[in-house]
Amino acid sequence: MIEITDKKDAVETMRRLGLNYFPLDVFQVTDLQGIEGFFNAHKASEFVLRSTDKADGQFFFVNSFKQALPLLASFGSHVTVSVSYNPYKEDIVLVGDVKVTKDGFQDMIDLIARDDEEGTNRNVYDNPKYNLHTTLDDEKLWEIPGFTKLMDYISTHELYNMIVEFIVYDIKLGVKKENVVIVEIRTDY
Repeated sequence: MIEITDKKDAVETMRRLGLNYFPLDVFQVTDLQGIEGFFNAHKASEFVLRSTDKADGQFFFVNSFKQALPLLASFGSHVTVSVSYNPYKEDIVLVGDVKVTKDGFQDMIDLIARDDEEGTNRNVYDNPKYNLHTTLDDEKLWEIPGFTKLMDYISTHELYNMIVEFIVYDIKLGVKKENVVIVEIRTDY
């Protein structure tokens, strides 16, 4: 069973499992050379700096290393730097959190999601279009746009018994160029 204890562990686990995600890495805030190298390696119009301390922690959108530099003091010992998915908002089919629980009896699913371009993994709980706790046999699930692709991805990568923050796109994006992009996976934090 996979156990993820913090954001650093989540990033390592996503890599180890071969998941599709926007380029990201965790750095010590004092590793200026490594952080600058990330910005140089990924030619993107927008990046995100995130706290590694807790879920729903502090974050900033930046356009360059120069803009990020003074913000690093806002974080503890580590910071996550990633390519932002904001430039692809119009391509969102479904965004949210899902947990598929396999217990040997009946597979259960908890899904909180939105299917509009203003939906993000941070605001999905504020105004979800879909908020379901049900079995995978529930026909309502399979009518949700993008749900079939999401479940195929979860099944293929065996992402059971964990919270999966996801985005389903109508185009292929991320490090593996797939329709499903994993934002984060969590078990214990």
